[in-house]
Amino acid sequence: MNRIAQLARVAAPRGARAYSSELYTAAGYRAAKEHSKTAVETWRKITLYVAVPACAILSYVATKEELEHIHHLEHDPPTFVAYPYLHVRKRKFPYGDGEHTPFWNPLTNPDPAE
Repeated sequence: MNRIAQLARVAAPRGARAYSSELYTAAGYRAAKEHSKTAVETWRKITLYVAVPACAILSYVATKEELEHIHHLEHDPPTFVAYPYLHVRKRKFPYGDGEHTPFWNPLTNPDPAE
């Protein structure tokens, strides 16, 4: 007899294999179903009572900070230093006025033309 067959017989004798249908009974299915219901209910409560309020509070804090930052930029814009390697254009952009990217923001990006 080959060695693998011997090991298989010793490791999983008849009637105790992991895929045996005897391990899955109606009571086991009912217990698993009840456990899944309680687990779903627990995670629903965690989501509704912890995650949603936490997201709301953190969104409020982040928005407040960002609005303060925007207010600061309106009153004290960053100074622009015209380095020779900035704004090198060999040709115009194919959109808008041709000088600004689609992500250009007049509050945060300085305009070298001004």
